[in-house]
Amino acid sequence: METVVVQISAKAGMEDKVEAFYLSQQAEYDAAKGFIDRKILKAKSGAMFAAIQSRMTAEQIAKHPAPEIDGEQGTDFILIERWESVDARMDFTMNRSRERDKDLFPYLLPQHASEFFEDVTG
Repeated sequence: METVVVQISAKAGMEDKVEAFYLSQQAEYDAAKGFIDRKILKAKSGAMFAAIQSRMTAEQIAKHPAPEIDGEQGTDFILIERWESVDARMDFTMNRSRERDKDLFPYLLPQHASEFFEDVTG
């Protein structure tokens, strides 16, 4: 089994469109040879920082101000896919129509990453 992790960022206000795009692809994935399953995660932007701050005193907050962020902020998505093999995932990627991708790209920030991962927890 192979695990692929994809990280993308939706432009601010475009999270629902990105979510809908990926959810709408499920039948295509289900029909792909070698596909096992996938999980789509959407960040709760700011939730971790708010939770930490809610447990800090005013003095602690003053010592640890919110980080300054360069560039446009968006909402992160992580897709975790499991495939029978690297070849199965690559065949899916190379043989699928790119026509629908043009519906997604306007909603994304430029940063993205994808890679195969191995489970090291045993």
